[in-house]
Amino acid sequence: MRPLSFRNRRRISLAVTALLVAAVWLVAWIQDGRLAHASVFTGATVLGSVVLLALLGVRRRLPVLRLGSVSTWTQIHIYTGLFAAGVYVIHVPTLIAGGVFECGLSIVFLLVSISGLYGVYASRTIPRRLTAVGEQYRFDRVNWHRGQIAQLAEDLLEELKEQTGVHVLGRFYHSFLQPFFHSRPNLAYVLAPTSVRRRRLLNGLTELDRYLEADSRSTAGRLAALVRRRDDLDYQFALQLRLRMWLVVHCCFSVILIIGAALHAITALRFLA
Repeated sequence: MRPLSFRNRRRISLAVTALLVAAVWLVAWIQDGRLAHASVFTGATVLGSVVLLALLGVRRRLPVLRLGSVSTWTQIHIYTGLFAAGVYVIHVPTLIAGGVFECGLSIVFLLVSISGLYGVYASRTIPRRLTAVGEQYRFDRVNWHRGQIAQLAEDLLEELKEQTGVHVLGRFYHSFLQPFFHSRPNLAYVLAPTSVRRRRLLNGLTELDRYLEADSRSTAGRLAALVRRRDDLDYQFALQLRLRMWLVVHCCFSVILIIGAALHAITALRFLA
């Protein structure tokens, strides 16, 4: 028997999730018809799903436990999240409830849902973008690599003999390359890394060719290689930082959501008692 393709597995998983949400809606509709408290059922389902999602998130980060592959648990986490979002829509009269506490809880739930969807997108696209860049760098070694590249650039300039082109290359280095090699990328680059500064520096080095002699022209080419290497390093840093920041934000809002949902459930049950 041929294994199901990824696309077919996704379709089946979405169909099962939709059927489960429809089943919850049907039970809630029946309870409304019997004048029962359908909101208790849907609210308990949302709370249980959120707690389960937190447990699934912990399981995904403990690969040493032999309870199935991490990818399988990731898929379970994704579709459980979609199920929780669908039941939430059934549970609330409006997406953002009235009242200070309920409004805040609704916003936190939506933030968790949106950040979760972004996490699905990021986890599928960012690793491919990282591997598309030549050399791979560990996140905790980025600063060390920056220092090494900056030192290599300094050494290249010091190795040049006293020639006419050296002064031209030296001025360009101190005006543009040294700030680039010795500083961290700014916030705008981290949020949306582009190749603008890389192209600007490489174009500047190319325009210097007419003023350089053979040795200094060779040094300019090696400096251009260091510019590419440093830009690749910053690009990987920005993407890895994005993944880490997403995880921190998603986990923090998830903890707030669990606490808020538990308090909301306790308050609602007290009013019903």
